[in-house]
Amino acid sequence: MRLPPLVYLLGLVSFLMDVASEMVYPLLPLFLSGLGAGPGAIGLVEGVAEATASLFKVVGGRLSDRVGRRRPFLLLGYGLPALFRPILALAQSPWQVLLYRFLDRTGKGLRTAPRDALIAESVPREALGRAYGLHRGLDTLGATLGPLLAFLLLPWVGVRGVLWLSAVPALLAASLLLALREPPKPLRALPPLRLSRMDRGYRRFLLVSGVFTLALSSNAFLLLRLGELGLSERQVTLAYTLYNLGYALLAYPFGSLADRVGLRRVVALGYGLYALVYLGFALAPSAPFGVAFLLLYALYSAAFEGASRAYLATLVPAEEKASAIGLYHTLTGLLLLPASLLFGLLWQALGPPAAFGTGAGLALLALFLFLVDGRKRAPYPG
Repeated sequence: MRLPPLVYLLGLVSFLMDVASEMVYPLLPLFLSGLGAGPGAIGLVEGVAEATASLFKVVGGRLSDRVGRRRPFLLLGYGLPALFRPILALAQSPWQVLLYRFLDRTGKGLRTAPRDALIAESVPREALGRAYGLHRGLDTLGATLGPLLAFLLLPWVGVRGVLWLSAVPALLAASLLLALREPPKPLRALPPLRLSRMDRGYRRFLLVSGVFTLALSSNAFLLLRLGELGLSERQVTLAYTLYNLGYALLAYPFGSLADRVGLRRVVALGYGLYALVYLGFALAPSAPFGVAFLLLYALYSAAFEGASRAYLATLVPAEEKASAIGLYHTLTGLLLLPASLLFGLLWQALGPPAAFGTGAGLALLALFLFLVDGRKRAPYPG
């Protein structure tokens, strides 16, 4: 069964937007530092940015379900970061960068749940794994290409030049959405969004995902560990590029596998792989072992990211699909802050093995809770 053109369109849009975002993201700390921001201000900017994205995911999903449309939220969500890019390129003080990051992450929050819901609505349940796998693969391919373009352009145009040029793929991404057509639907009066009204399987998956999110730390800790094991900054950058490339190339094959063997099995595989990777980083004796486990981390990302989104889409009814997806992303997104904080404190107090070992233990706990759930199939047809 071939995937519908809509899935490829949304994948291409995400590819271009990630090219634009990742051209900018590695440069922001140095750019902010050049504007006079210290580490505290830089942390504030990024903290506000990620919290904004998390909070607006449930807002975007709920509004999208209420109006019965996905396209307006995609246009707004992808258009904001593109149209307001001059705020960043012309910034002369840290607060202007903060303003841009707020608008950028607001856009991400508004578009995430409606986009994921639209993918789920456009394909039958037996193709959900491939659809989300393709989307995640193209998204990550853009994340791989973006820093490479910035690296190549910096000597020629400087930091501000890269910031200006990043608007080109962002505008292309937003422009492609003009080709998206969606029939108008009447406004719907939705009941209050309460967990008690949701299917048991959805609530159970939220619990499992909450436990697992506490095991998730920033990828920066993986790279820091590689440096501690002996890799140079340039070697760490190359290793991370290989991780992104591996993730991008394997996302679709793992999505196809999930459609054949079952979404639950591949989600469970993702939990297990994550625990294995973190246990490996806890015990790795040298840099080659660390690189090997980073590449295994690419397998985890490829297996879990698409399959978990596809599985989530089967747990919610059509009339509140975007709301439930948005609530999931909001709750897990907000838990990422204490997760990274816990990991950092454990690293500082007890060392990397304790921090990575705790992450592995939490991932195994999530796997156990997921397996003892006992659900054999989802109640909704994707």
